[in-house]
Amino acid sequence: MFLLLLDSGAMFVAFPFIEDRFSDQASRTTLSWIISAFFIVMVSALLVAGRAADRFGRRKVFLSGLAIYGIAAILGGLLSNIWALILLRALQGMGVAMLSPTALAICLVEFPHSRRAYAFGVWGTIGAGAGLCASPIGAGLVEIFNWRAVFIFTGIAALVTLAVGWSVLGKDEEERDTTPIDIFAALLATMTVASFTLVLVQGQDWGWSATPTLVCLAFFILSAPALVYRNTSHPYPLLNPKIFTSRSFNIGCLGSVFCQIGFFSIYFGLPLYMKEVWDWTPLRIGFALIPLNIIPILTSAIAGKIVDKRGPRSMIVFGGLWSGGACILMGFWLIDIGYTYLAIGLLAYGLGAMAIGNTTTIATLMGIDDTMLASATSGSYTGRRLGSALGAVLAAAIVGNRIGEDFADAYLWVWVLGTAAYFLGAIVTFLFYPKQIIKPEGQPMESFPFAD
Repeated sequence: MFLLLLDSGAMFVAFPFIEDRFSDQASRTTLSWIISAFFIVMVSALLVAGRAADRFGRRKVFLSGLAIYGIAAILGGLLSNIWALILLRALQGMGVAMLSPTALAICLVEFPHSRRAYAFGVWGTIGAGAGLCASPIGAGLVEIFNWRAVFIFTGIAALVTLAVGWSVLGKDEEERDTTPIDIFAALLATMTVASFTLVLVQGQDWGWSATPTLVCLAFFILSAPALVYRNTSHPYPLLNPKIFTSRSFNIGCLGSVFCQIGFFSIYFGLPLYMKEVWDWTPLRIGFALIPLNIIPILTSAIAGKIVDKRGPRSMIVFGGLWSGGACILMGFWLIDIGYTYLAIGLLAYGLGAMAIGNTTTIATLMGIDDTMLASATSGSYTGRRLGSALGAVLAAAIVGNRIGEDFADAYLWVWVLGTAAYFLGAIVTFLFYPKQIIKPEGQPMESFPFAD
């Protein structure tokens, strides 16, 4: 968890220096694929990686993901060819896709259902700590060494984790789903998610009516219903249809998408504001985002205990309303006064973002049988990552190519977008998330203290 968030935060700081290094080899549009290739491959491979983990074992897929990520990162830090770097970032994305669902599944199955929200709260604390440290660590590595140090540092950390995991993680795993993997469905799933992700990530650069964008959109429109049909009619579906009979899973995923749209519209847009309106350096921007993660570090585990006792519904509703209200406050008043007041707003906003962000994930997985946990987690993560991409795309579309005061005026609508997304997440959860979680077999989960 810490490693993956460190990668994202450190790359945010390192990317301008990577651009400087390769500016004579490629255009900025080409260089952006260092980020885009990582994200597209990661999101596209999540569904297949989760199914593979349930089939072959979470430990094997987890350790394999660490190996792929670590080797690709170290090679990326050593090589000096831009196309090799883009390819290696894509391989890192593949490694992350193998790590994300398996890591959480490995952790959660160690706890009884009545303690899983608390366990995920600790997970969230680690994530907030990574968010707090990522930008300063990345900045320090670039300042002391250069951008290559970010790749080599994260690569070595991954291989060290691999060595420790090899000895710590038990070889006698939980019960697996032994049915074969539907290869055609896996290809359809990859094509469906990849085409939609390409539209979100590259549509702005290509142009929304450009041929590549329309081709990707056509692929998505054709492959999505084919995937649904294949998954529901095949004797060995890629994603067990029982997962989608869980209302807690479906509503939890929808709440996650809204939450991610809200968070990433702000998280992506705010550095742009600081650069275009305040003319800040990347290093200063990285440190300016630290207040976002302070409250989550202090409260994530406590929130998990509350969710174990009372369920996720009220926590998500609180988080959505609190975050939406904080966005209104920051957008209409605090950001115009200056950074000191904005930092206070970000500090308060972190409480709501933690409450809805952490809890929507555990809410999604509460009604899922342990044998399908990695697949369900990969489905949840796919929705979250697409939501994050959509939030960034919408924020970029709102501000466009504006600069200076024009940028500041348009940016008010980014705050409105964040507010609307958070409020929708709270409303959907309040109206439709079940008060009583039901197991897939149809029996109440007595191990949930709030099931009654």
